[in-house]
Amino acid sequence: MKTYHFLPVFILLVLSYVGLHYYAGRWAARGLGLAPGPAAWLRWALLAAAFLSPFTMFLKRQFHAAWLEPLYAAGYAWMGVILIAAFLFAVSDLAALLLRRAAWFNPGLYAKATLLLLAAVTGWGVYGGQKVPELREVAVPVKDLPPALEGFRIAQISDMHVDSRWKLRQFAALVDRVNSASPDLVLVTGDLIDPGITCDSDLAELAGKIKSRYGLYGSLGNHEYYYGIEAAMGCYQAFGIKLLHNASADLGPLRLIGLGDIHTEHLTKEDVTGILARHKDVKFTVLMSHQPVFLPEIAAAGDYLGFSGHTHKGQIFPFHFFTWLFYRHFYGLYKINNSNFYVTSGSGTWGPPLRWLAPAEIPVITLKNAL
Repeated sequence: MKTYHFLPVFILLVLSYVGLHYYAGRWAARGLGLAPGPAAWLRWALLAAAFLSPFTMFLKRQFHAAWLEPLYAAGYAWMGVILIAAFLFAVSDLAALLLRRAAWFNPGLYAKATLLLLAAVTGWGVYGGQKVPELREVAVPVKDLPPALEGFRIAQISDMHVDSRWKLRQFAALVDRVNSASPDLVLVTGDLIDPGITCDSDLAELAGKIKSRYGLYGSLGNHEYYYGIEAAMGCYQAFGIKLLHNASADLGPLRLIGLGDIHTEHLTKEDVTGILARHKDVKFTVLMSHQPVFLPEIAAAGDYLGFSGHTHKGQIFPFHFFTWLFYRHFYGLYKINNSNFYVTSGSGTWGPPLRWLAPAEIPVITLKNAL
């Protein structure tokens, strides 16, 4: 098994996150022209706010209550606001270097305009995080597609992260939208639940309303392991989702394989291709793998139609670029050899209930015979 060392990355992320608050505090104090006393208070207040989101995560995991959901939402939202603020402040500083020699340049008005832009982008991000994801129709040409699969439609739900009552309401609307696409098969490719939701919640009733000819199947995401793998697998069963954990199922003219979360289970390339070799046969094969990794190796081992998520397409710009550094196949349809892989931006949000320039979606893949 390959060993993944996440501690150095975690420490770097924490230091960077605190640093963003320090930078934002200095920028705001300078941009607003505050006197030394108020400026110091603002900087300290923002440094203290760096602990709001981690505290919220801890509190929600240890003590979840419906009446605390506004606090949870505020704590998670702050994480998104500070990320957007630091990005816009950095862009503003770079632009100011170019504009400061212009006779018309007014630093005070420029700072206020930047803060107005921050308010507008934050509102845009909140709207993006709350809206019901749109259907994304994608036609996938497949060489030598079995005639029975011509026009076959597969809907994908991924990264919903249901953890609150408002997420349940969002999921209810998503169910209606999935059913409106009349899919032949619906796949849940992980990260459906997070702490805050229990198996006896309304999610079971909502999932039971999803309609498709071949049913509802799922694979594990990394957050199911964080939730508690045994509890999460029990939830999937309660929700009526047929979970494939390094296992396969025959669905008429196709075979469906579901992998466990590759990184969380510390699976190597050899582990993955070995699992696939044990389950693949001559049928057209569909693969669920939460994290979009080892795609070239999978394509070299056989012909697959793969579904992944996990990346959220960055969720909040400019994290698209950081996501791409870790996951080169981070969004959209990829053709590798004779295999096709679709990596979705996901149907929900994790952490900040915001999305900016990375809209949520419900992919609906329609199979076509390649000419």
